[in-house]
Amino acid sequence: MTRSKLLRALTVAGTIALSAVATTPAAHAAASACTHDWSGPQICIKTDGQDGTPQPGTVTATWTNPPKSRKAATVYLYQPDGFSYSFKAKRSGGQIVGHTVPGLQSSGDLCVRFKGGSDKACVEMINRNGSF
Repeated sequence: MTRSKLLRALTVAGTIALSAVATTPAAHAAASACTHDWSGPQICIKTDGQDGTPQPGTVTATWTNPPKSRKAATVYLYQPDGFSYSFKAKRSGGQIVGHTVPGLQSSGDLCVRFKGGSDKACVEMINRNGSF
């Protein structure tokens, strides 16, 4: 095979492969939960990440009804097995919202809590096969 035919064949093969990747929908695992104590702080957690792994890509923590005087807050992201991480959340509209990409966690619940409060929201990190 000549060099030009080989390059043309590789270009066509590469184009077909990229087309297949571009048209394949991304598999995402999403989970969300909120507290249900309507007289207290309303805390929510949302995860969005690659399916098939227990690790979320992004974790969003939201305090939907903070006091008007609060402009920011520290969020604690943790698991009952000991994993712990904190990040900052800022007021956006009437809520305080923070986002993070926490990295590796083990299996089980993933929870958020805002500094100064005990209310927490948790999601269970399970892949689509129901196992880790």
